[in-house]
Amino acid sequence: MGLSTYGQLRAAIADWLERGDLTERTADFVALAESRLNRTLRARCLESDQTLSATPGSRSVPLPSGFREALGLWLETPAGRLDLAYCDPGEMEVDKAPGQPLAWAIDGGQLVFDRPCDRAYGLTLRMLGRLALSDSQPVNGVLTDYPDLYLFGALVEAAPYLRDADLLGLFAARFEAALTEARIKEGRHRTLSVLRPDPVLTAGGRP
Repeated sequence: MGLSTYGQLRAAIADWLERGDLTERTADFVALAESRLNRTLRARCLESDQTLSATPGSRSVPLPSGFREALGLWLETPAGRLDLAYCDPGEMEVDKAPGQPLAWAIDGGQLVFDRPCDRAYGLTLRMLGRLALSDSQPVNGVLTDYPDLYLFGALVEAAPYLRDADLLGLFAARFEAALTEARIKEGRHRTLSVLRPDPVLTAGGRP
C-alpha cells in the first residue's frame, strides 16, 4: 500500500490498526498529528515567499491563507529588497504620520507596521506554511518526504482513542525516531549558505 496521498494515508492507518470500523476516525487522527507537527517541525518544503500589497493610509495587511510563522518581510523597491525590522507588537512605537514602513509585527491575523503607508507598497513575506491535508489537498511536501512521520504521528493519536497503552508506547517511539531523523535532515539543509539573487537593503538603504 502506498503512502503518497491523503487517501492512501488514511487507508494505511486503518490497516495498521486492523480496524475497518475506524475508517471515518482516521481523518481525526491525521488532523491531530498535523496539529502536533505544526508545533514541532520546521520543514523547508513548507517555506514559501508570498507577495502582498500594502494599502495607502493603512498600517495593516491580512496574513495569507495557511500562514503558520513569519520568517522575514521585505519591502520591494527599485533598488532591491528593503529588509524591514521585526518588533514585538506590544513594544512597537507607532508614528501617526504616513510614510514608508521601517518595522513590522504580527498582531492576530494581520501584519502591522510602525506607521500608515503613504502609498501602495509591494511586500514579500517569507513564511512557514501550515500542514492541512484533505480530500481537496491530498499531498504536501512533508507527506512526500516523511510519510512515516505522518503515519506514526496519526497512529500515536489513535492509541488513546483505542485505550491501548502498549500501542501508544510502540507508535510513540516510532514517531519520535522519525521526527528526530526529519529534524536532522532539515538541519543539514539549513547549514547551506543562502543565495540571494537580489540585493537586500537595510533600513538605511545599504546592502
